[in-house]
Amino acid sequence: MADGNEYTIGEAAEALGVSTKALRHWEALGLIAPARTWADHRIYTEADLERGAAIALYRGVGVPLAQIATLIDASGATLARALTHHQQALASRRRTLDTQLASVQALIQQATKGSIDMDAMKKYLGEDMPAYQDEAELRWGDPAEWAQSQEKLAQMGEGEFQRLQEEQESLAADLVAARDAGVAPGSEDADALVERHRASIAQWYDVTPARQLILARMYVGDPRFHEAYNGAQDYLLELVTAHAKAEGVDVDNPRWG
Repeated sequence: MADGNEYTIGEAAEALGVSTKALRHWEALGLIAPARTWADHRIYTEADLERGAAIALYRGVGVPLAQIATLIDASGATLARALTHHQQALASRRRTLDTQLASVQALIQQATKGSIDMDAMKKYLGEDMPAYQDEAELRWGDPAEWAQSQEKLAQMGEGEFQRLQEEQESLAADLVAARDAGVAPGSEDADALVERHRASIAQWYDVTPARQLILARMYVGDPRFHEAYNGAQDYLLELVTAHAKAEGVDVDNPRWG
């Protein structure tokens, strides 16, 4: 510690319970602006820590960084309205989670009896799942990818259904956060998201960069996928397109085969 009122970036991160990377990211977004020494080292004051604590609090309750930028210096009335809206969104998510938990319990009971029927699966994965299955079969026909996906679906248990749903929700949330934070297509962080998306599909069948691009374009064109990606399907397509282009894919005419 430089003195009683100044902190290095490591000390500030430890005091706030965040990483130094997070502090640098907040600074890049203009949320916090520590002073610099003659050697260009960051120095955080007590006021910086108070501001950082507010940012960490908002992040802790799920407020996106882009929204925090408008809240951190907002009036009490504006802040109250924004937080009330966020509270309503969280309550809606909680109702969804409560429904999913009840569905998981039903799946557990089905598994205990030795099978999981389609009605239970529909309640957990959504009412549109059978339609997606039929559409996929019509779209892909008889190739190996369809056979691979059906074989893996037949082997899945209730715990795997839950894992898939949680992974999808996590990816969608991280896509929204990255979009709001201005993560650029082709960057290291963007490519990591593209890889997570590819890996989620690769659980079912082999996925090339071209196939991934074709699927990402389908998400944009099909409104049913918009909710699954929290409205970030266009941003996902930007990331996937940049990655596919870097991998040598003809993005104007990608081929499935």
